[in-house]
Parts: sequence; C-alpha cells; structure tokens
Amino acid sequence: MVMLTNEEKKQISQKIKKVEDRSSAELVAVISKSSSSYWFYIATFSLFIAIIATIIAMPFNPSAIKLFQIEFLSFFTSFFLLSRFKTPILYLLPKEYKYKIASKKAHEEFIKLGLDRTETREAIMFFVSVEEKFVQIITDKNIKEKIEDSYWQNIVDEFILDVKNKEFSKGYIKAIDSCSKLLIKEFPIQKDDKNELSNEVIEL
Repeated sequence: MVMLTNEEKKQISQKIKKVEDRSSAELVAVISKSSSSYWFYIATFSLFIAIIATIIAMPFNPSAIKLFQIEFLSFFTSFFLLSRFKTPILYLLPKEYKYKIASKKAHEEFIKLGLDRTETREAIMFFVSVEEKFVQIITDKNIKEKIEDSYWQNIVDEFILDVKNKEFSKGYIKAIDSCSKLLIKEFPIQKDDKNELSNEVIEL
C-alpha cells in the first residue's frame, strides 16, 4: 500500500520548510501503516475459528486425525489471512483501545526520533497511523507552554477526516497550514536558528 507518493512527500516537505523559514519551531511529519502487529488478537481469533470449525464437523463423526486436520487447517488458514488482512480484527477492537495503542506508538517515535532533545525544545510531530485511522500532534516543552493542547485537537479532528478518506497528503498540508501563522507569531525565526530535524516525511 502506497501511503504517500514521492510527489506528495515533496509537497509536505516544502510546506514544512516554508514554515521553518519563518519560525524556530521544528515540524516533523510521520506516517505509519499500523501501530501494532496485533499478533495476540490474530492468534486468538484464529483459535476461535478453529474451535467453531471443529464443532461444526463433530456431527459428522470424523476420526481423531481428521478432526486434528480440520483444527490445524482452520487455525493456520485464518492466521495467515488475518495477518495479511487485519480489517476484521481492527473492526472488532474498540476504537479507544486502538487509539491507545497508536498514541503509545506516537510517543515512542517522538522520543526515538529525538524530538524531545532539540536545543530549542520547539519540536512538533504530526503522526498518522493509517490502519487505526489515528492522528496525533505531539509538541515539546516550549510549544506546550504557549499553545494549549485543545488548539491542536481542533486540527487533529479535521485531519482525521482526511485520513478516513485516505487523503493523507491533504491532511498534512491542511494541518501545517492551520498552525503556520500562530507558530510564526509565537516562535519567530532567530538569527542563530539552525534546522535540527529533517524536513523529509518519515514513513515507518
């Protein structure tokens, strides 16, 4: 699955650069196909299907070997298919739980990418997890002191609509545009400013 084309990545990077040319804030765009492998749930659901298949076969009085073959094939066929196509699993899991997993992934990436270790402490990460249809904007210390989380949530709510429509690039562009004026106002570019973080879109 192609989440963003090279041209779309280029447009997002250029949009980030345009803001950073006038603001000391460091913007980073991160997109992930999924925030978890969901192996436990895939295995559990596959086991459930295998049990159902066995129960259905019981009235036909299959031999022990046949019963084992049914269980084995049902489990591994289900496991293989669900590993490749996780939509049924994601549909069954509560949205709050999926969002919790995706949010944990977002915070891990924020730290892993060093966004919490810039000199200015003015990093902002726009994180998208496609399969969960999840968006989060995480800001570092100095951004938080001047801009409340509620401001970012309004941008996230709009962004999610684009993610649900698989218009990821449009979502990033709109989100960056929405906060650009405020960032330029509250965090104007400094004479000694240096670009500490790459403007390239990060695909996980």
